[in-house]
Amino acid sequence: MDEEDRRIETHPDLMNPDWQKHAERDAWLGAKKELKKKRRKQQKAAAASGGGYSAPGTSRWPGIAALVGLIVLVVAAVTVNAVQEHGVNETPWFPLDEAQISRIVTNA
Repeated sequence: MDEEDRRIETHPDLMNPDWQKHAERDAWLGAKKELKKKRRKQQKAAAASGGGYSAPGTSRWPGIAALVGLIVLVVAAVTVNAVQEHGVNETPWFPLDEAQISRIVTNA
């Protein structure tokens, strides 16, 4: 090959219109593939740094459900405490004398 054939504008393969269309299409597809790779890399980097989209399969719903469950439990505890007449620890498990037994029976 001489110097003129080494130049891309005058290369014999590029002078053929069919081959030129094929080369342009391959170049376009290659650029598209590289762009996809670049975007995928950027998404992975953003997910690793904490920004952008999270990894597939992760969701905020379990955390939200846990928070709602905690709120429901606190509201239930406050309601039960307000409705209940006396606390569990106010009455002895084993009354020691007749006065304590009669007090428990008459208050109930």
